[in-house]
Amino acid sequence: MPSPYLLSKPISIVSIHFNHCEGLKKTAESILAQTKRSLVEWVVIDGGSSDGSIDFLQGLGKSIDHLVIEPDKGIYDAMNKGLNLCSGEYVWFMNAGDSIHGHDVVEKILDEINKYVKQGKAHPDVIFGDTQFVNQNGVCIGLISQCKPQPFPQKLDGNSFRFGMNICHQSFLAKRILCDTFDLQYKQASDIDWIIRILKRMQGESCRVNFVISDFELGGSSTQHTRKAWKERYLVLQRQYGILPNFLAHGWILMRRFLFNVHLLGKRQLNL
Repeated sequence: MPSPYLLSKPISIVSIHFNHCEGLKKTAESILAQTKRSLVEWVVIDGGSSDGSIDFLQGLGKSIDHLVIEPDKGIYDAMNKGLNLCSGEYVWFMNAGDSIHGHDVVEKILDEINKYVKQGKAHPDVIFGDTQFVNQNGVCIGLISQCKPQPFPQKLDGNSFRFGMNICHQSFLAKRILCDTFDLQYKQASDIDWIIRILKRMQGESCRVNFVISDFELGGSSTQHTRKAWKERYLVLQRQYGILPNFLAHGWILMRRFLFNVHLLGKRQLNL
């Protein structure tokens, strides 16, 4: 049986960080605890933190494959720096505050890739799965597949997000050869634009895994700047899908959200 992995470290995890030491420790712990840690390249980009994080990072020594500590122009500039250092077949962004859902997630992802090898098929272009939302106290809020009104996708392609984003980038791995840099004109929604561009470039398959990949900490930049994030998301989808199709799609998005909220309210009343 040939090796299922093209490289000694097939997955590159990028973590960007600035002055969120407690969140960084949680992220680091989840990465370093992986049963297949030796098959992960870890890239950390710190924007010049002043809260003790740099001492923590430097104390990890060789556990970090690439460590950059310098000022940057924001979240997506830092993510571009990390992307440029990746040498794995797949790229996975797991930023400070977010964490891998379990200690064996990397192992299970690699097992999924191995299934393609056993079938004589090319490795999937992208791998994705569910995300657990948590608050900043670590309390679980729910899965994205349960909290979003749109169905969780079975497959992904360039049109998957015409009616809204239904996955998180923390639970999305893409082949490095498909990854362009993040567009710095967007401050809150460049990750959405980035994922759609990857999906439009896909030639192979997407692979949905049937387990939770990541825990996403709410309260980040996009949450803190909600209105700006909504506006940027609208502009990203308009850029990717066209003015009129995007306008019509958002009419349905608003209606669907209304109906979903009514449904949730009805369930709560029944449980009272």
